[in-house]
Amino acid sequence: MKDLHLAGIKASRTVLDLAGATLGGREVMLMGGPCAVESAAQMYQAAQTVSECGGKVLRGGVFKPRTSPYSFQGLGQQGIQYLVEAAHAHGLLAATEVIDPESLNLVAAEVDIIQIGARNMQNFQLLKLAGKTDLPVILKRGLAATVEEWLMAAEYILASGNPRVILCERGIRTFETTTRNTLDLGAMLVAKGLSHLPVIVDPSHAAGRTDIIPGLAKAAVAAGADGLLIEMHPNPAEAKSDGPQSLTPEQFKLLATELVAVAHSVQRSFAGPVHGNTLAALRARIDIVDIALVDLIAQRMQLVQHIGWAKGKGTIQDSAREASIIQRLRHAAQNMDCSPELIEDLYSQIFAHSVQIQAEIGAKGPVSVSKTEDNVRKGELNICSA
Repeated sequence: MKDLHLAGIKASRTVLDLAGATLGGREVMLMGGPCAVESAAQMYQAAQTVSECGGKVLRGGVFKPRTSPYSFQGLGQQGIQYLVEAAHAHGLLAATEVIDPESLNLVAAEVDIIQIGARNMQNFQLLKLAGKTDLPVILKRGLAATVEEWLMAAEYILASGNPRVILCERGIRTFETTTRNTLDLGAMLVAKGLSHLPVIVDPSHAAGRTDIIPGLAKAAVAAGADGLLIEMHPNPAEAKSDGPQSLTPEQFKLLATELVAVAHSVQRSFAGPVHGNTLAALRARIDIVDIALVDLIAQRMQLVQHIGWAKGKGTIQDSAREASIIQRLRHAAQNMDCSPELIEDLYSQIFAHSVQIQAEIGAKGPVSVSKTEDNVRKGELNICSA
């Protein structure tokens, strides 16, 4: 991959600023909406759902490259209006696919993000033209493209002057017939290892069926995806395109709720459903965060006990390690717009309690690891009594 002069790995990963929302950083971005724009009412309902779920981007196709010439081809320019008005009315960015120079010219001044689909991944003329815009470009991996071909396609856009490229893994064609495509999370990880560009995943086109989309979405976030592009339709049974792989608004909301914990488990954040900005709604969200904080502190105290058992009657307090942790967390707090002083005060209390726990363990004498683990499994040790 010697020709990856611009798409290749750099000292730091690229974090794109998309009208105040960031992609490629700590937060996993949610993008959702129907495969095809069909009406103003449909897009308004879809935009409302995406917004309520903490999404940042409303997607919808207005030009549809279809396998059959008799399938719905999209609403064209009228569809652009429906998409953009619905997105902006709900504080979302509008994203749509371009299929040729003409469609690119029509949408470039209207939408916030353009997408180049799998069938056009190696449409080099289109890639160059996309590179001459200043719009973020979602570049989907081709149906049978290698990672090298995918990254070289991104190189075309970058070399034409546009640094705002988003790679999208959407599954590749294999011998498997129970799914529409085969989601290749290994390729996503390879792409992240070879390139500085953010990488998102489209589990909808990989699955082709709604029952496994949630599992694929969770796996993608756990593996390190920077965002998800998920198809959702207010009424999938009446969808003119890809209804069988479109989640209902209720399914979309449930998945968004479940993804919060998945992202948290791999040190990422996910906005999750938003239920208004009234005082009661905001307090309800605070309550959820508070429970998550207590759960994390409880997990830390469990580890503190294990460390206490490992130390035995040895030195309990390690001031140098405490100082190192405080320094690291103060820096992390600054990067997350959190008060370093607050974090330092909090951890001073945590350290004091940890020392107390380990001192009590040391006074009891050594405990074998196997015995301790057996007791923990049986619930005989009250690890989280604090």
